[in-house]
Amino acid sequence: MKALKRILLAVSVLILLCIGGVFLVESYIEKQLKKEEQLSFGEFKMNFLGNVSLREVNFKNQKVEVSIEDVALDIGLINLIFSDTIIVKSSKAQGVRVNYYKLSSDSSEVSKKKRASRPFALKSIELSEMDIYSIEEKDTLISAKGVELSAELKDLENISFDQLLRVNLQSLHYKTKDIHDLNLMNLTYSNNILQLDTFSVLTRYSKTEYIHHIPQQKDHVSFFAHGIILDSVDFVLRNNELEKVLFNKINIDSLNLDVYRDKTIPQNTQHKLTYGQMVQQLNFEIDGEILETKNSKITYSMLGEDRKLSTMDFFDVNVQLFNIHNLPEKNKNAILKGTFCVSPGSMVGVDIAYNQLAKIETFIMDVHAKNIETNAVNSMLRPAVNVELSGKITELKSHMKSRGTAHGTFMVQSQNIELDVYNKKGKERKIVSFVASKLLDPPIKKNSEIKDFERDPTRSMWHYMWYFVLEGLKKTII
Repeated sequence: MKALKRILLAVSVLILLCIGGVFLVESYIEKQLKKEEQLSFGEFKMNFLGNVSLREVNFKNQKVEVSIEDVALDIGLINLIFSDTIIVKSSKAQGVRVNYYKLSSDSSEVSKKKRASRPFALKSIELSEMDIYSIEEKDTLISAKGVELSAELKDLENISFDQLLRVNLQSLHYKTKDIHDLNLMNLTYSNNILQLDTFSVLTRYSKTEYIHHIPQQKDHVSFFAHGIILDSVDFVLRNNELEKVLFNKINIDSLNLDVYRDKTIPQNTQHKLTYGQMVQQLNFEIDGEILETKNSKITYSMLGEDRKLSTMDFFDVNVQLFNIHNLPEKNKNAILKGTFCVSPGSMVGVDIAYNQLAKIETFIMDVHAKNIETNAVNSMLRPAVNVELSGKITELKSHMKSRGTAHGTFMVQSQNIELDVYNKKGKERKIVSFVASKLLDPPIKKNSEIKDFERDPTRSMWHYMWYFVLEGLKKTII
């Protein structure tokens, strides 16, 4: 009986010592945290297992400002007292807001003075209800809202993407240094599958206003892509910097692209990088298999120097793009296969083999079109060559091979074509139009050859290809 009493007494004393120890450790940690001038919190608690909780946490220095509603850390009392390294087994934070301030080069340096501290390791993390803002001179460059994140970590100095278990993001807005802004809506990631409801690129100003914010001609862009899925995606990081992006397939349910150019302002005379040069200049590797989009529409419009608007619509656009990479060892051209319509009943197929590793614009393009109502292309044809067509092109074939300059062949088969020719002032040349229409009235089939066709280095590859097709039309019909 006496032995039992002694055991109970010893256990009681031990419990009291543990309770006292917990309170002592809790008090010590709280005092140490309060010494941090940049940190404040409303409530601090620690239980017997060494689990720490804080409420209304605020941290602020010259570069970052963080506020958190609740923080829970699973540390372990024994580890906290005796271990050389503070190991946080799990951490949870709810209601997080982060403001990151991008400082100008002449801003004063953040203090580099460091206090001696024990090494720190974090095993797992869960964040919810988090908003992140990157701010430069009171202008928000990046805003990410509704972030939820779960990760199992190994080395905080070298975080790898495979440690990420789950990510949800309600919206992200990125304001570029240019006039175009990027937006994401409803992003989710888990098991190497990344999904997006919507990705958009929008010009910051309206079509009438944007020319006041650019010195020379530039496209006004409105781009929306819906139902995006990246399969088997992986991001390889080294020292917490992106080294490589890999994916198997990008599937886009539909996209809508509206491009507008105002030609009443001076033309851009700077040389435009080719798509190959853009890919080569990425500071990370990219290795993807295929991108596919369906049920899409592209509109290109142009306000001419005469202030007349020209518009051309490409609808029912379906595209497959293979071999998306910048790896010389793969030695594979990017392959694009696409179809679209320009008028009811028409069908245009485009095949492009593009060398994204070449130093100059290097590709082969084949176009095969059927049943084209010619008035569908007049809005873009007339500003380029001062003519308008009516009638139907029953078949069109174009083969273009580019290596800096281009050469190739062109074939047109048509019926009931009429041609209206205009002078530079916009007045119809009726006699020339009558003679040309009589020559084209019977069904025709003509072939032509195009040599030494120059690319305008200030314009895109698509402009280059369109004007190659125009050159073929001029040689065969016009």
